[in-house]
Amino acid sequence: MASSQQDPLPEPPPYVKYQGILFPGLATKESLEAMKTFEIRDDDVVIASYPKSGTMWTYHIVDEILEGKRDVSATRVMECHVPQQAPAHLQYRKTPSPRLMQTHLPVQLAAPGLSTPANKVKIVFVLRNPKDVCVSLYHFEQANPLLNTPESWEQYTKDFLDGKLQYGDYFDHVLGWWQMKDDPHFLFIKHEDMKKDFPSSVKTIASFLEKELTDEHLARVTTNCSLERMRKSLSDVAGKKNIVRKGIVGDWKNHFSGEESAKFDQKYRERMAGSGLEFEFE
Repeated sequence: MASSQQDPLPEPPPYVKYQGILFPGLATKESLEAMKTFEIRDDDVVIASYPKSGTMWTYHIVDEILEGKRDVSATRVMECHVPQQAPAHLQYRKTPSPRLMQTHLPVQLAAPGLSTPANKVKIVFVLRNPKDVCVSLYHFEQANPLLNTPESWEQYTKDFLDGKLQYGDYFDHVLGWWQMKDDPHFLFIKHEDMKKDFPSSVKTIASFLEKELTDEHLARVTTNCSLERMRKSLSDVAGKKNIVRKGIVGDWKNHFSGEESAKFDQKYRERMAGSGLEFEFE
């Protein structure tokens, strides 16, 4: 006789500490170690970011520009190992070129072909203001059974500022990659700019990918890659339905107290000073 009670959700895999940085259990030590010898091909395109900065959105945009027609619901983060599947890096090794891949790794742990790129590899790095990243990560971790459920919003904001969340300190991560801003293999694009002028951002990405867009192709990209379209297409996909929540700029104002906001502002000023990197927060 079937139980009338729902089966309890499985415990998320324990987080992994690797070279001083905390990673979700999906980023196994074996996969993280494998990045040291993971070969980046000449025609690879890689979307890199701190988590919840607009990675999947950008992946979808790039795929539409390149007309790759990949199954966006089956995208894999290269350093992760989803249960009942082969590690992502092994799957990618068998993927025919040209490959479109994702990573959330800090620059010092990324595959050598990304941290010191050569030839024609292209890396699109997506940036988003830290307050909205914190809110998006908080809700994502609440909804994802493979991640630890946050203890409370108050504790989460403290852990974020202390760099004690998955993938480590936000500022270390972003500024580490930002050192590559003058490298022609990189395009740095901001979530806030994509929200403000989506067609212009699509053109910028297409130009970086050396892909000419007709007016018809541009219209197709902006239609197919709207956040609302993505939310609908991923809503019934296991493990993907919580990826797109709001995607707006300034949602942090619905969550932060005045004191929390002030602490973030102070940290932001301290860490970003002199970097040339600035964000819009609303």
